[in-house]
Amino acid sequence: MIRFALSLAAALVAVATPVCACSCAPTDPKRLAARLEVLFEGRVIDQRRGVDIAGKPAAVVRVRVVRMVKGPRPAAGIITLFSNLSPMACGVDYEAGFTGRFGANMHTGGLYTSSCIQFGLNRGTIGW
Repeated sequence: MIRFALSLAAALVAVATPVCACSCAPTDPKRLAARLEVLFEGRVIDQRRGVDIAGKPAAVVRVRVVRMVKGPRPAAGIITLFSNLSPMACGVDYEAGFTGRFGANMHTGGLYTSSCIQFGLNRGTIGW
């Protein structure tokens, strides 16, 4: 009976939905900024659930650019960023009106960011 219970418990764990956890190691903000393709200061217009360029579920964040630091300035002054939906999977979670530094890299045709990037950029003064 004990073997059956242990086997059942192992089977339930094996079929459970995998949980991803985000863990950000402290990074030097200047080194982090050097690795990013796009870097800017801006204000969040909105964040919603949607799909990314590849058609996968994603957090879609629209940000009005205040100042470009690295990368081409968008014609309309707005950059759309994609991220994981859940902050527990390194996704971002912004309220409209948040003002800060934003960074992203190009992936599958869109600009992608993570909570680790955003935390690293906004935790201290980089001195741009």
